[in-house]
Amino acid sequence: MCCNGILALLALIIGFMAIVYLLYQVYSYIRCGCGRYGPFVSSYGKIKEDILEEARKVLRKAERPLKVTDLGCGSGALLLPLAKEFPEHQFTGYEWDVVPLTMGKIKAAGLKNITFVKGDYMKQSYADMDLILCYVLKVTGEPLGKKLAQEIKQDCIVISEMFPLGHLHEIKQIESSIYGVPEKIYVYQKPHSQKDSVQPRKSAPHNGKAKSQPEKSAPQARKAKSQAGKETPGAGKSKISRFKTKK
Repeated sequence: MCCNGILALLALIIGFMAIVYLLYQVYSYIRCGCGRYGPFVSSYGKIKEDILEEARKVLRKAERPLKVTDLGCGSGALLLPLAKEFPEHQFTGYEWDVVPLTMGKIKAAGLKNITFVKGDYMKQSYADMDLILCYVLKVTGEPLGKKLAQEIKQDCIVISEMFPLGHLHEIKQIESSIYGVPEKIYVYQKPHSQKDSVQPRKSAPHNGKAKSQPEKSAPQARKAKSQAGKETPGAGKSKISRFKTKK
């Protein structure tokens, strides 16, 4: 009887926790604009270490204190280890969800070079930032990239986890993984010109129409034109002769 009572109590606790977690997910989905901003997912695995190492390269080379921000920082999985390792730099994390934000503030107790801000990272200015980390959904990548391309300094580095950003100049892609699943890290800078910017890819239309042929280069166009002029000899003459014989 005692064992049965303990098992029943344990089942009730697990069930209650599952209901609380489900309600939290529903709340998060509504609060994040019904999918506009991703729910709280902490960075982990090899991809986390690769992002941290890429950020360390920037921070180690710095000759002055840098300003670093993490957009959608969660509980500070990326910012906290960097803030502890580089006390000379200033770190700011933006997060809309109060639960992971509170967790981050608790973990950061005693650190004077890190700040957690509750708010919409799309409404902040990044004109004075030197290094930007972000983990955003695909739907947010295009508008965020456009915003950063307009605001950031020329030497600011942007590191995006898993999802590409539009409008920025891509420096490199880093092959990584999450527990064996291949993923990528994208590193960007402000574009020097519109030609340098990466435009968001558009999917091909599925309307059954044939794909348009690629535009010919100048030499190919001249060659095609010359071949068109060398049609069957006499083709033009026969047409003229018919007009001449007509009385």
